[in-house]
Amino acid sequence: MKSIAYLVPYFGKLPAGFKMWLLSCAANETVDWILLTDDRTVYNYPNNVKVHYCTYDSIKERIQNNFDFPIVISKAWKLCDFRPAYGEIFSDELKTYDYWGHCDMDLIFGDIRAFITDEILEKYDKIGFQGHSVIYRNTPEVNQRYRVQVVNAPNYKDVFTSGDGKFFDEVGICEIYDALGIPYYNETNFAHLDRFTTSFYLLYLPEEDGYKNNRQVFTWENGKIIRNYLDGTNVKREEYMYIHLFSRPISFKAKTYSKDIIYAIYPDVVKEIEKDKLDYKFIKKHGTCSTLHFYAKVAWFYRKKITVSKLVFYLRKKAKLAVKRGFN
Repeated sequence: MKSIAYLVPYFGKLPAGFKMWLLSCAANETVDWILLTDDRTVYNYPNNVKVHYCTYDSIKERIQNNFDFPIVISKAWKLCDFRPAYGEIFSDELKTYDYWGHCDMDLIFGDIRAFITDEILEKYDKIGFQGHSVIYRNTPEVNQRYRVQVVNAPNYKDVFTSGDGKFFDEVGICEIYDALGIPYYNETNFAHLDRFTTSFYLLYLPEEDGYKNNRQVFTWENGKIIRNYLDGTNVKREEYMYIHLFSRPISFKAKTYSKDIIYAIYPDVVKEIEKDKLDYKFIKKHGTCSTLHFYAKVAWFYRKKITVSKLVFYLRKKAKLAVKRGFN
């Protein structure tokens, strides 16, 4: 089995859903996570989550030492643009692994190995096309590929010297691979949520699957992420590698985090559920939430990032999309 490690820098207080994130990591015993953080809160870290305590400034210095030109990291979110270079920058931490990756922390993982098989790993240097989870073959050639300068793709020096977010971890690096004619794994094996809808709405899926977005509740059960959606009055189930909550203002209300518990994940809540409760009536009811309550949570969650005019713009945009998508 090919070895894999995700490298995840996170500075400041770890997010509200961190215990759920940890539980989903723990269930993937054959994958490691290397967490670089300055939050020393005591958590029950599983053996496959390796915590390295460090400061934000020390990581910025370490990244700078990898380059012979002055880089710009004005905000912690700018670290995302440097993700394709992690294989070089953090080579000491990653040297024993066949593959390394980066991921967001607003994810709940399912069974990673069920989707990222050794056959896929052997075939591709890069697995994934969205910044919330990408895995690379851990070789010098692949780790330096972000440096290649090609037409119609961003220059890494321009990205690393800009204070703006350039989406280099998803758009830019894919453009480099496309320009070089190097195939990468780009199947949509994840559930990526629209962040501002009162019902879950999955992106990057075929139009003919649109009806599945009408009412759905996800569950984490036995280490798997399951999409439970309505087809008429029937409940259908699909498995995904992970669900990306996409910074939605979700309340984590579980009292206990354990592999033996089933968790329901619906538009504004994560909590325990008994398997026999997950029926048509439950999904019909909890597949959406109160518009007023939800957008009040959105406004509070983004209170330091969004203006009133931006909020009104998003609300109008999402209201039109809701009508177009046929929510009921």
